[in-house]
Amino acid sequence: MMKRRAFINVGAMSALSLFGPKLSTLVGSAQDLEPLRITKIETVRFSNKIKIAGRGIQWMWVRLHTNQGIIGTGETYPFNEASEAAVADLQWHSWAGKLLGTNPLEIEQTWSRIFRQTAYHVTGGAEMRALSAINIAQWDILGQVSGLPIYQLMGGSANKSIRVYNTYTNARHINGWRLEDDMPAIASFLVDQGITAIKFCPFDKAARENNGEYISQAQIQEGLDWIRKVQDTVGDRLDIGCEFHSWWNIPSAIRIASALEPFNILFLEDLLLQHNAEAYRAITQHTSIPLANSERWATRFDFRDFIEADIGGIVMYDLTWCGGISEGKKISDMANTHFIPTMMHTAGGPILWYASIQLAAAISNLFYVESVYPNWKERYPYFFDNVPKVVDGSVRPPDTPGLGLQFKPGLFERADVMVKTIAEE
Repeated sequence: MMKRRAFINVGAMSALSLFGPKLSTLVGSAQDLEPLRITKIETVRFSNKIKIAGRGIQWMWVRLHTNQGIIGTGETYPFNEASEAAVADLQWHSWAGKLLGTNPLEIEQTWSRIFRQTAYHVTGGAEMRALSAINIAQWDILGQVSGLPIYQLMGGSANKSIRVYNTYTNARHINGWRLEDDMPAIASFLVDQGITAIKFCPFDKAARENNGEYISQAQIQEGLDWIRKVQDTVGDRLDIGCEFHSWWNIPSAIRIASALEPFNILFLEDLLLQHNAEAYRAITQHTSIPLANSERWATRFDFRDFIEADIGGIVMYDLTWCGGISEGKKISDMANTHFIPTMMHTAGGPILWYASIQLAAAISNLFYVESVYPNWKERYPYFFDNVPKVVDGSVRPPDTPGLGLQFKPGLFERADVMVKTIAEE
């Protein structure tokens, strides 16, 4: 007669086989291995001599090595010296945020420990960026251990169409085109690529001139000219989102939003500094255009006030700032209970791009994922062989385990790639 424990083990392995032979084989072999633990923490930074598409590298990676040879990689940006120091401080100076010897699959417990540690000394900044990178690396490990991509671990679908808009700035240009001179060429190019939305900053020039304190009618018309050029060139084939970088006060924001009302704008992002939900609600009394906020917030606790303030709009976060993949999923789910869609800010590095696409395939209230054409087309392939590409205005996640990262061979041995061991058993 089969003993109860043996019966349970057989049943469990049979159930795991439903997910495919790779997962059941991995789990079966894992029974003979010692428990998974983190044995080394590394940071990876890049020489300022690296210039791709005219720009340097502003991101850094965190690598978590394990006793079973599995390595997870996360990312954050910018101010990398501070973020690297925060990773070291967690290991060497904290009482609750240490990583060496812990199980990287205990993702929720790790997040809670580190968050409570860093919140003790004011939440945010470099510590939150470090936590975000650590969390992304842990999810990468979990996917590799299970043999599944992250979106499948979260119950997502490979067949989901993940819409992207393209952020355009003169620093992130295509073919050298400038917003003030070449808007018809920019709009036509994006439409030809199948991209259905663009985001740019038509009023930032006025904000810099006036320090965000006031905007004149002439300056409003100058910003509206950018909108008109897009719509005169491609009609309604390219929706327009406007970014404001939190420059403005309430009267100026209302004036701008009212001027944009006839143009069927897709969203208004970060009109004000992010700290006052009631101020944003005042703006909604003067416009029907959705307000998008804000990659400047971190954790569900920051987003809660905006979500519950009856502003409507769109929740937007950056996985390398908000607390990682775990927190992004919670923020999206919380927004979904209020019928609020979510967007993902991805104007950072390549691992942010991979992670955002993985999560986007697993949530049911996705509005758009941000994309930057020269990033995924030119910059990210410098580091990876399988960068997700935008095709006909949408993108799909890799089907390989974890984040799906396929590093360029020999990347970590290169002289312009600086790998630093923070701690090791």
